[in-house]
Amino acid sequence: MAIWVLAADASRARLFEAENRKAPLQEKQDWMHPASRLREGDLVSDDNGRREGPGGRHGVASEPVHKQAEEDRFAQELAQTLEEARKNDAFVRLYLIAPPKFLGSLRKHASKELQEKIADEIAKDLSTHSVDDIRRQLPKVL
Repeated sequence: MAIWVLAADASRARLFEAENRKAPLQEKQDWMHPASRLREGDLVSDDNGRREGPGGRHGVASEPVHKQAEEDRFAQELAQTLEEARKNDAFVRLYLIAPPKFLGSLRKHASKELQEKIADEIAKDLSTHSVDDIRRQLPKVL
């Protein structure tokens, strides 16, 4: 049965498959989530982005809650896709490669059963790297 490797960040994910523990990785699917790349101000709009305060008008800075919500939405979408594949026995083990913050989001949305299929997590952003770079980060025998 197949071994899957997901290399992701907050706006892109690539799924690879190896037919067995020593087989090369083949890219299976690629996702893009452009909303995660937008600046916070592009995700929300208000009057004019300014507020009256002592000393005159000032630009308003806020926590990037909408950007984080988009990143979380993408993690949830990926986790749901992986969960459906798990239910269909599409893979026996899964490797996750993502920046630490996004790994946390993926983990948050993964079911207990999906988490049990995760063989390893690698806290790096390799979503745009070559398949050879990604393979070098994994154990010699998957």
